[in-house]
Amino acid sequence: MKYVSSFLIAFSMYSKIPVPQADWEKSSMEYVMCFFPLVGAVIGGILYGAAWAADFFAIPRQLSAAVLTALPLWISGGIHMDGYMDTKDALASWGDSQKKLEILKDSRVGAFAVMGLGIYLLLSYGAWNCIRPGQGLFCVGVGFVISRALSGLSVIFFPKAKKTGSYVTMFAGKAQKKKGAVILGLLLFAASALLLVFGGRCGWICLLTAAAVYIWYYYISKKQFGGITGDLAGYFVQLLELVFLLAAAVTG
Repeated sequence: MKYVSSFLIAFSMYSKIPVPQADWEKSSMEYVMCFFPLVGAVIGGILYGAAWAADFFAIPRQLSAAVLTALPLWISGGIHMDGYMDTKDALASWGDSQKKLEILKDSRVGAFAVMGLGIYLLLSYGAWNCIRPGQGLFCVGVGFVISRALSGLSVIFFPKAKKTGSYVTMFAGKAQKKKGAVILGLLLFAASALLLVFGGRCGWICLLTAAAVYIWYYYISKKQFGGITGDLAGYFVQLLELVFLLAAAVTG
């Protein structure tokens, strides 16, 4: 039963997909991160189907690109984009780590967050204009699984900016770390294998780039913030999804 509760909590937290409500008890929280990549699988599958449908029904490319840009935000509720915007503000402050952490907690939106969002949406829209059904689109869909599997592993293994009281430490403390790492690792391995087998050149480029972005994410979070936070984890998810989109657009 606790696995079902963890599954429901993962979808209720990280998406707007309607699911039955589960009690947020300690036992229910233990495996939430294990189901995080499955949320990505659903989002990637919906995007993949929507892109094929747009191509099949000859929907104007500009309109379909706009819808495909907005669709992940609609489904996820923008939870990761919120972290992306907060992190853009914090990184642009050039303050010390404590100052950056304070900016992450600030509910106000700064100029750099707005500019970062605008650039992100422009690049996403441009990339979707270039992507057709095929290997590139397949890589983008799988990328939603890989970004969340890597983000979940970072929550388990990366140093935390705050030792107690934060969103990330809540999950890291309650998660069954060994089992969680094994499950996330297996999901990451399966998704990576799909990219290598069916993604062609784009799949290889996406995997190599994902590894580079993950290393950079570890470095920047430790150096600039003293560890990861929930906002940084969301920032990484959004950043890697954009990287997969751009790789698919360029190689396609």
